[in-house]
Amino acid sequence: MRRGGWIGAVLGLWVVLIGGCSDKLETGYKPRPLTASPAMRRSYYASPFTPEAKAPELEREQEFEARRPRPGY
Repeated sequence: MRRGGWIGAVLGLWVVLIGGCSDKLETGYKPRPLTASPAMRRSYYASPFTPEAKAPELEREQEFEARRPRPGY
């Protein structure tokens, strides 16, 4: 292989491997460390079950009950 072709191939490989790499994900997901304590791992999944997270669902249920037809009224 000629010297210019070899340098071009190495440069092209470098651009492909390094140019588009990033340590961040497009979705914004952040991996959680495997060394987290059991309490910390539980906290990762607890947020959907907090009172603040349940409030919109409770409000939707109350709204549905208010609109629901009642027999005899």
